[in-house]
Amino acid sequence: MKKLYILTLAVTIAAMVSSCYKDKGNYSYATSEVITITGIAPSYDKISKQDKITLTPTVSSSSPNASFEYFWGIYETNVQGSVPKIDTIAKTLNLDYFITQSAKAWVLVFGAKNKTTGLQQLVTSTINVITPFTRGWYVLKDDGTSTDLDLFLTPTSIVPSSQINNVFSLINGKKLNGKAQFLSFDNTYKSMVTGVLGNTKALFVTSDKDASVIDINSLLEIRDFNSLFYTPPSIKAPTFVGPGSQADFFINAGQLYSIYSMSSNVGQFAARQLKDALNTDYYLSKYFINFTLANPIFFDENSSSFVSAGGAGTVLNSVSDATGTAMKANNNNKTLLYMGIKTTTPTGVALFQDKTNTSLKILTAITANTAAFNMVNDTLLNTSKLYSATLVTTNLVDENFIYFVVGNQVWSRNLSNKFEQLQYTAPAGETITYLRHKKYTAEATYAYNYIAIGTKSGTGYTVRMFTKTSGNLAATPDITMNGTGSVGDIIYMSPSVGSNTYLPTY
Repeated sequence: MKKLYILTLAVTIAAMVSSCYKDKGNYSYATSEVITITGIAPSYDKISKQDKITLTPTVSSSSPNASFEYFWGIYETNVQGSVPKIDTIAKTLNLDYFITQSAKAWVLVFGAKNKTTGLQQLVTSTINVITPFTRGWYVLKDDGTSTDLDLFLTPTSIVPSSQINNVFSLINGKKLNGKAQFLSFDNTYKSMVTGVLGNTKALFVTSDKDASVIDINSLLEIRDFNSLFYTPPSIKAPTFVGPGSQADFFINAGQLYSIYSMSSNVGQFAARQLKDALNTDYYLSKYFINFTLANPIFFDENSSSFVSAGGAGTVLNSVSDATGTAMKANNNNKTLLYMGIKTTTPTGVALFQDKTNTSLKILTAITANTAAFNMVNDTLLNTSKLYSATLVTTNLVDENFIYFVVGNQVWSRNLSNKFEQLQYTAPAGETITYLRHKKYTAEATYAYNYIAIGTKSGTGYTVRMFTKTSGNLAATPDITMNGTGSVGDIIYMSPSVGSNTYLPTY
């Protein structure tokens, strides 16, 4: 079906481009003629309302008497429900065009037509339109009572060259109440930013007492906490907002809300999903396993049970045990200390503490098939470093490791052989407050694979990004970023980032 759409789109574009040329009479179509176009690169990065795109392609034909007319057009990608409209921007060989389009990927089309034979040739190129806000590291931070964003700009490489402090409040005239919580991105969030309801590149910003969704092109707030819901909850206590396979999900005060993204919506979350037909009380942990091709997995702290959720449903889905699972998925009498994604197959890693015997801690490998939920347990010795961990993060997709914090040190644990190793010791006076694996592969120039460690000293934070080899961190960080406050989360934004670029996890 996708191939058919692409073929239909290509034919339609060719027809639309053809209509942009004037018909000047009968033509002799020479099937052996070859038109060659060079001088147009596969892609360009341009800043909206700042940059021009200036091109002079070379056009030649195997026909000795060729006389050309030209066409330049631009159209929007990711248009849903209709064939994109091509805007004519020039009818000359040379292009000198000022970019005013909104920040996203656009397609530039160049056409050359031999007026003698009627044969035409098309070349396309991607224009990644950006604004000063669409490329860089965003650091979500708080001062203990209010939350803001710092932006570290990366115009030429993944290493920041400058920064804009408190950029959220700078643009919106306010901060979020509470302590910094979580960042996630959705490029198909529905809003009226352009004047009509459509897909918007949106960044969800959450604290433990507030939430906002902002347009990544301008950083202007699209909706605040209250307007994110048809009926806003009486308590503001977000722990996660972000896209799933078929919906955007929002956990607030342990309750789950969703926007079904596979049908028309206006960007507002519906009423909370019920636990079951009896409306049994539940309270979801902030930890979750969210996959791009399957429904997310949550953990109900009240019943010590895993649940799942579909985007269109109004009731949470139950989870069934696989034959031979080491732990029940339902009513297992455990407190969830940590859970995160390990691979996209889908699998995850969880750390539990028994509610009755609180000295019992278990590291569990999860295969998150809701119809056959399987857990493999590793009971931790109280002498292991992981037993005393305060922060834990998975190593997404890469090596079979997890990383965790004990005191002012970061350790790794090999999940295959249980070997633990010291990876990093924070400088004296610094407290480790943040630990996460960050990976980006969408652009070769900006690709990275880091373990991010955030520390706090006094009123300031430091974020250090370490490369790793076979699970072991480099001796010195590739990137160091500094600001005021305490780090809650980090995300790297670029025009190529989409809803599925990152697997959102703690």
